[in-house]
Amino acid sequence: MKPARSAPPLPSFLLLLLIALTPALAVSTDVLVVGGAIITVDPHVPQAQAMLVQNDRIIAVGARADLERAYPNARRHDLHGRTVMPGVIDSHAHSYQLGQDRRKAVLNGTRTVDEMVARLKSFYPHPAPGEWLVGAGWDEGMWASLGYPDRAALDRAFPRNPVRLDSLHGFAGFYNGRALEIAGIDAETPNPVVGQILRRPDGKPTGVLLTLAQQLVNSRVPVESVAEMKKNIIAGLTALAKVGVTSVHEAGIPRERVVAFRELAAAGQLPVRVYGMLDGNDAELMTEWFARGPLIDPQAWLTIRAIKIYYDGSLGSRTALLAEPYADHPEAAHMTERIAPELVASLAERGLARGFQLATHAIGDEGNNRILNLYGTALAARPTTDHRWRIEHAQVVLPDYYARAATLGVISSMQSSHAVGDSRWAEDRLGPTRIRYAYAWRRVLDAGGRLLINSDLPGEPWEPMQTLYFAVTRKPLAGGTAVGWYADQALRVDEALGAMTLAGAHAAFQEQQLGSLTPGKFADFIELDRDPRTIPSDDLKSIRVLRTWVAGKIVHRNL
Repeated sequence: MKPARSAPPLPSFLLLLLIALTPALAVSTDVLVVGGAIITVDPHVPQAQAMLVQNDRIIAVGARADLERAYPNARRHDLHGRTVMPGVIDSHAHSYQLGQDRRKAVLNGTRTVDEMVARLKSFYPHPAPGEWLVGAGWDEGMWASLGYPDRAALDRAFPRNPVRLDSLHGFAGFYNGRALEIAGIDAETPNPVVGQILRRPDGKPTGVLLTLAQQLVNSRVPVESVAEMKKNIIAGLTALAKVGVTSVHEAGIPRERVVAFRELAAAGQLPVRVYGMLDGNDAELMTEWFARGPLIDPQAWLTIRAIKIYYDGSLGSRTALLAEPYADHPEAAHMTERIAPELVASLAERGLARGFQLATHAIGDEGNNRILNLYGTALAARPTTDHRWRIEHAQVVLPDYYARAATLGVISSMQSSHAVGDSRWAEDRLGPTRIRYAYAWRRVLDAGGRLLINSDLPGEPWEPMQTLYFAVTRKPLAGGTAVGWYADQALRVDEALGAMTLAGAHAAFQEQQLGSLTPGKFADFIELDRDPRTIPSDDLKSIRVLRTWVAGKIVHRNL
């Protein structure tokens, strides 16, 4: 008798098909998130017990028993009492500079030039002759109150090296004599059309350059390669992912940096999602992009459809445009219009025609007033109900700003850290009346306007739980009082969370994809060690982000 012959093995493709069609054998890729509080930021279903993630999407949210019954094969992800919320959308940030800062001496908190010198020497212990020494973080607002620094100590410490020290918010630069020499700046150099060279009594430059005058020196600093730019981007975005940011609105991307972002996106190397705002003050760049139109990624990894316009200066450096003189030292003010109104009007007209969103930097009340006027004129000529134009900062405004912005549908994109950081000197600049219409988030909402809360990193403390704490308390991280600064303008926790998530998605035309834990949206969420809704507001700043998920994958864990 011949032995029975075994059946031939199935071809591999048939075996895979059989597994897929046999529920008992199939390995589920579904992840069922359970065991903690789930804050959805979805107004229809504000909280849930469970959430099902399939690949990169949220499939269902609801009661744990219902989802366990509906998806018995899903892998459980037990929160063990932790809290889940949508990933934070930092809707105004400079992640590139955050990554770049790894190569700069940190000058935050310095109050003397000698302190700056000491930190530079620590960061650059053995600089090669001619090497540029770069630092960042000295607070131009505080220094403008104390009196801007002079370069004498920098010259003595670094006679053979050019020194470039960027201010906290970027509206002033501090340079030594070698850097000024390379740029050809001396007592005879006139101020640029926009910007000021601060001078000693004898006319020689002090080393401080305001607003666009910085470019006289910065343009002489060696340009980074695209490879180095990519390193900076990756470093910045990775740092953001670690603290719970899953999407960033990158403000003011210049031409060369656009290339680096696009190459990283094409290679699938962006750690978090990026919504790009082009540098609208670069006329050549804008001509190029108006000809090609927006770049919209259906997967939302890199979308470029906004134009960031830098209009006026900053309150701290007294370069912001105010309707009335500065309350303190008006003679020291240098109110600045960084781009002509007719150019803003042209950008607005072409932006509407080509589908681009405008996002304009305006700090002073007159600056904000002029931008609202320009927006209103452009929108009247080409009416649209869904432009989602923005004013970045909207820091000091006239009393009628709130109603006008709401009527025009203009989004106020504001930074909670700025109110707290500027509280040391802002009222000195403005006086007791104007300060009531500054950093006023509650007024935006009460008027029916749309509000974003973001960081403008890497200036003030920028981690999302710090941003949330500032928005709810209006207190500093340490040494604060029992009541926050103008606490009537503080937000509730739910309002602040919405302004940091779903509002950011809406401001990028991405509310159908991001911003809430809603079925059909991308699975971008974070796990927190505590529920921000149930703890004392003073404890918000110490909430820890334990995991960050982007597109259904864990991109950072801190357990």
